[in-house]
Amino acid sequence: MHILADTNVPEKYVFALRGDGHRVTYSRDVTELGPVATDADIVQYAEREELAVLSTDVSDFADRDASVPVLVAPQNMTGGGIRGAVARLEALPFDPAEADPIWLSGL
Repeated sequence: MHILADTNVPEKYVFALRGDGHRVTYSRDVTELGPVATDADIVQYAEREELAVLSTDVSDFADRDASVPVLVAPQNMTGGGIRGAVARLEALPFDPAEADPIWLSGL
């Protein structure tokens, strides 16, 4: 899975996902977005580049009509918890882009 991590996502989540072979980029590291990108800018970029969005704050993306998966991971999850949740999500027989924001803590 290719993932665009919002600025507030803990590094342990990014390292854990990268360890499983996912390509994860922080929005702050994308020249076009930078550290102060708006939520709308992040969604537009993710849609154009066909990336899932990872955030720790559902309120940032709850009302966005995104055509890409929006994954929400509370700040209290472990790296292993994130890895397991994304693995379970990838095994489900549906398109996560067609769902509301997906709480990884519930998977």
